[in-house]
Amino acid sequence: MKKGRSWRARLEIVLELGRAFNSTIGVERLLELIADRTAALLEAERCSIYIVDDENDTLWTKTAMGSERIEIPMGKGIAGAVALNGELENVADAYQDTRFNREVDRASGYRTRNILAGPMFARGGNVIGVFQLLNSTKGQFDDEDEELLAALSGFAGSALENAFLYEELKRTFHSVLEVLAATIDAKHHYTAGHTARVAKFSCGIAEEVGLPQEEIEVLNVAAYLHDYGKIAIADSVLTKPGRLTNEEFTEMKKHASKTREILSRMHFSKEYADVPLIAGSHHERFDGSGYPQGLAGLDIPRGARIMIYADVLDALISDRDYRAAMPLKKAFSIIEGEVGTTFDPEIFPQFERYVTREVGDPRK
Repeated sequence: MKKGRSWRARLEIVLELGRAFNSTIGVERLLELIADRTAALLEAERCSIYIVDDENDTLWTKTAMGSERIEIPMGKGIAGAVALNGELENVADAYQDTRFNREVDRASGYRTRNILAGPMFARGGNVIGVFQLLNSTKGQFDDEDEELLAALSGFAGSALENAFLYEELKRTFHSVLEVLAATIDAKHHYTAGHTARVAKFSCGIAEEVGLPQEEIEVLNVAAYLHDYGKIAIADSVLTKPGRLTNEEFTEMKKHASKTREILSRMHFSKEYADVPLIAGSHHERFDGSGYPQGLAGLDIPRGARIMIYADVLDALISDRDYRAAMPLKKAFSIIEGEVGTTFDPEIFPQFERYVTREVGDPRK
């Protein structure tokens, strides 16, 4: 039998799990982390996390994060039995247990020797998920392993419950954003879908730039709300067919400052605190000649410098009252000619890569 991991090493893994349990990370990332670190803690070759789907009376898991999920009926297999009865199972020889499905090993080429499976409990006491660890590197799972897994059950279950709730709140939040954006787009049929496209383009360019996911999420929210100040612009200006007069254009330009003003009155959680500034800065120009504040260079928030590319691109390649949509090549040429004046030159290569990949080759 192999020598086990030191208690100090195990404590470090437990502390890492604790930090994960108390963070607001997504469900898939949390599942990945729980599986990886639980396998390390209990010195198992593999760990799968099964999630209980009460509505369909099934459990689901993934062979790898990002893959399609695998579903099994509640009560089927060892994980299903644990989900059903809420009790830990330590199976010394998987092939001697009639609940074990050998076909999984045959299909994968993996040889399961022993299994330790335990429930994860939500705060109400119901089983929300199941740990399933395969093949102890020490030879067999022992009483100490059972105690550790039992100790994790409540913490992991609560963390999963929080993660599911957080994702549900995010979905609700984004659906509200989409409705708010649609109220502006609906005022003028030529701009229908503009907001969603600007958000899509902005996030795609941001990924090419290499922004952290948290910053991309903030940019996505800002992009959905970037034109919200148009709600304060008179319909006679906002929906006027054809070109605007100088006076009307001056009125229209106020929407950027109105966006920041309106959004500044809203309560955003700490991570979204920059949304009003980013959203209200999408008409600034890199040389300082934009509006509403005349910001220049790096004084323009990075998210806004990215959104400026996205906003102009969509405006050029979409139909407007006063002109038809431009061919991509012409629109790209106009943008390229404004690099260093309207647009941040450091972002242009990433912008070009994104457009080439997602919209089309802009040089053909």
